[in-house]
Amino acid sequence: MIEGRVFISEIAGKMAVSDDGQLLGPIEDIVIDTATGIIKYLVLGPSTKISEMVDDMGRTVITVRELRLDQDYVIVGR
Repeated sequence: MIEGRVFISEIAGKMAVSDDGQLLGPIEDIVIDTATGIIKYLVLGPSTKISEMVDDMGRTVITVRELRLDQDYVIVGR
């Protein structure tokens, strides 16, 4: 890993958890704002039902304010 950077392959497949400890679901994809380079959304597995936003494949889409990683989870500030 490059210091201070995270690769998509390190995030995909990990379980997303809210910053208050709620399990959100497995991360399948991310959406990046190409103008700013900032992660805007996480796309979670289709069995996740925590958001009204759903993509055309039935996956839940959540807005991201910040991300932190630990050994097992991606912690999401929303």
